[in-house]
Amino acid sequence: MISDILNKYDVIIFDCDGVLIDVNLLKCQAFGKAVQGYPLDIVEEFINYCKKTFGVSRYVKFKEFLSDFAKEPFQEDKYNILLNNYANICKQVYDLANITPGCKNLLLELKNMDKKLYVASGSDEKELKEVFYNRDLIGYFNEIYGSPKTKSECAKIILDNNPNKKAVFIGDALSDMKTAKEHNIDFIYMSEFTVQTKELDQICRMGATMVINTLEELMVQLNCVKK
Repeated sequence: MISDILNKYDVIIFDCDGVLIDVNLLKCQAFGKAVQGYPLDIVEEFINYCKKTFGVSRYVKFKEFLSDFAKEPFQEDKYNILLNNYANICKQVYDLANITPGCKNLLLELKNMDKKLYVASGSDEKELKEVFYNRDLIGYFNEIYGSPKTKSECAKIILDNNPNKKAVFIGDALSDMKTAKEHNIDFIYMSEFTVQTKELDQICRMGATMVINTLEELMVQLNCVKK
């Protein structure tokens, strides 16, 4: 019986994109827009690569774009232009994207249960905090962590601050599952808004403690516990 799935955890770590905010596809397109001006085949190849590696920081991806896709020597100025292009597009994207179904209700319920809630994301930390403030999400979380720290580094900070507490990571990408496995915590895979390939989706399904479509399913389970 899985109705008490979240009751056993003291610390709940959420990825952001595709878990709390339905922004994955829009952000993949944003990567393409950020490198507009390069040949179309290179841009499309980069977008497809971004889908396969969702959850990896922009700071890594744009270095990879210059070296592996554009085949150019690294130039700090050009790298920063790409980062700024992407950041400006993301501000618009996050304003347009929907909060995922059941998200706010679940966060409120967990907060009322005195669970410690965190975000560990591949997205820019400063940008995320601004987004969460604008979207009325920031008050639910004990802390929000993101790049340029890696997702694993974010998780380590959270777990080091909560010793001997049982934790779970809720994510939608292979990078989330790898982070959970690396730190020996449970992983809940949320599949509805993932942009992964079928192969990576299957790997996450096989490796997860539990698979859900959206956070609404966890809300239903919490209600079952209370009854």
